[in-house]
Amino acid sequence: MGHQEKLSAVIFDIQGFSVHDGPGCRTLIFMKGCPLRCSWCSNPEGQLPYPEPLYNREKCLYDFDCMKICTYQAIEPNETSLVIRQELCKDCVGHRCVENCYSRALQIVGTRITLDNLFTKIQRDRPFWGSGGGITLTGGEPFAQHEFTHRFLEKCYDSHIHTAIETCGLVPWNHIEPSLKFLDWIFFDLKHANSIMHHLETGAGNELIFENAFKIAQRFNGRLIFRLPLIPGYNDSEEVITGIASFINKTGRNEINILPLHHLGSEKHILSGKEDYRWKSRPVPDSDSLSKVKGWFEGFGVKCWVGSETPF
Repeated sequence: MGHQEKLSAVIFDIQGFSVHDGPGCRTLIFMKGCPLRCSWCSNPEGQLPYPEPLYNREKCLYDFDCMKICTYQAIEPNETSLVIRQELCKDCVGHRCVENCYSRALQIVGTRITLDNLFTKIQRDRPFWGSGGGITLTGGEPFAQHEFTHRFLEKCYDSHIHTAIETCGLVPWNHIEPSLKFLDWIFFDLKHANSIMHHLETGAGNELIFENAFKIAQRFNGRLIFRLPLIPGYNDSEEVITGIASFINKTGRNEINILPLHHLGSEKHILSGKEDYRWKSRPVPDSDSLSKVKGWFEGFGVKCWVGSETPF
């Protein structure tokens, strides 16, 4: 068996019929593992790089069968529910806690899949892609599993499948560069122009992110579209937008897609054992706010796409 046949990755979802993450109809592949911890993350179950249990306390019977059978002592009771220490689950095989949860309060998110099996799975969607569709790798951070990502993109590209990726950019350059020739589109996330403020809500500074974005802009021959999750009170000021627009101008590219804050992932923060989703009380950006941000970007010559008003 060759290395490519044995190569595997941890994913947490495959979603067909998407029209918001690249041209045409697309299949999205959500890969687990991300170096950032964005406080507004809509896919918090994609942050850890291994399969993990999600816990729904409303379904729990509190019979403690899961805790008794866990050999990693990852489950503990507190005053009102159970606490799952997901970091202790990384070496678990089988997840017997889930098998012994009769109320289904515990569910596993994430599965390991080989490259060839994933490639076979996406073939079911091929008749629906049409002439412009294809696959988009997202997550999580696809380049966190860079060898698999590279080989999978190569296999798709060689099979004449349109390829796209969404990345936060916080990975070593040598995890990105080999895959550029097998990509047609790149969506590159920017969060904040100021590194201290970037660290405050994502857990990391933005220096490497901006460095990689600039390199991609200079060396990538495909379509590069920057993305900005627009978080009211955090990165929606004229000062922040000016900083991001100025950076985009330096790259020689001129497109950004702003993605307004939404709360669709709020319940998953609780299920995955994260702290309560604190943006829930923050209103989503209204049309006037979005128009104002769009105007700031376009004042710098940066074409700005708002939400589902995507560039494809």
